[in-house]
Amino acid sequence: MTERPDWLRLTVGTTGFVVVAEREGAIVATQLVYRADDCLAARLVLLGPDGVEVTWTFAWELLARGMVSPAGDGDITVRPVRGPVEGVEVSLVALSPARVWLPGDGVAEFVRDVRRRAGLDARGIAPALDRELATITNGT
Repeated sequence: MTERPDWLRLTVGTTGFVVVAEREGAIVATQLVYRADDCLAARLVLLGPDGVEVTWTFAWELLARGMVSPAGDGDITVRPVRGPVEGVEVSLVALSPARVWLPGDGVAEFVRDVRRRAGLDARGIAPALDRELATITNGT
């Protein structure tokens, strides 16, 4: 896979606490990633040992809403977490459900930076989306 130029991506690194069983968890390096060519999405990347990465993709607005109140009703939900370290909890429903707790400051930085870029990036991909929609509706 070809690496994208830095100006097409926005990455905020942080540390997450992953809970995979009721009483088992681990601290892992975590990235929140935004790409200009997929301007409605955010990627939550868990960076494991030996270069192993686990990635979930979901709407970045879900992350923004989840900073304030519980958000989402599907495979991924986000809610604020209060306590000694305030942040958000991203719950992931898959073959093995997991919860990832992220510090609020890293999430806030990511959302703030994405909000600055997403509108411009959406206008940039609009012609391609229009072509795709025309292809779908014309059956060609």
